[in-house]
Amino acid sequence: MSEESVEPSSTTSSQAVVCEAKILFRELKPFPVIDENNNFKIETEHFLESSNQIIDAIACFGKLFSPIVKDMRQNVQKITAKYKQNETLFQYLEDLILKDKDGNDNPFDTVTDGLLWLKRAFEMMEQFFRNLLEDATCSEQVKPHLKKAYEECLLPYHGFLAQKAFQLLHLYLPTRSSLLGTSDSNMDNLKALEEFLALFRANLNHINEFFTKHDLHRTYKA
Repeated sequence: MSEESVEPSSTTSSQAVVCEAKILFRELKPFPVIDENNNFKIETEHFLESSNQIIDAIACFGKLFSPIVKDMRQNVQKITAKYKQNETLFQYLEDLILKDKDGNDNPFDTVTDGLLWLKRAFEMMEQFFRNLLEDATCSEQVKPHLKKAYEECLLPYHGFLAQKAFQLLHLYLPTRSSLLGTSDSNMDNLKALEEFLALFRANLNHINEFFTKHDLHRTYKA
């Protein structure tokens, strides 16, 4: 009787410490490499595919994050709709944006504005995941990491209402283990995350440089 009673307890305890990751970074399509093979530009279709996959991953944070996810999806859809108008002409994201800018008196009502806000949201998420990687304590509480990323990447462009909305959202984040898996099973996932972030950041830096070169940055508040 005692042996039978111990086994279920032991099994339950073992199961309790194992947590499958919500996000498996090895399964996500990395953002495009930017080199001489693509004229040092971002391939639009590849960028859109990777964008959709990371947004799908962020959606697992929970229903309260649906406004952020919806906003990112809408901005991707803006770019996609423009790309579908002429996939040859808009093979590269930079050409798509420049054509959008030249064809509109106020490009910040269109695709250019969509990419600007998408970039900012992506910068926040890239910084959040990087903060997780660099947390030597591996704390289960990830709220400080998202708060820091938000303050650096999106807060300067948010008005009062947007700031209050974020304060509510960040209270309902999953734990570190829930996102990345438990320490005894997530080493490959962490390695995959590190590799994913390298190209993610390279794309964001490239877009920032492009926006600076063509005077496309705007600092109005949402």
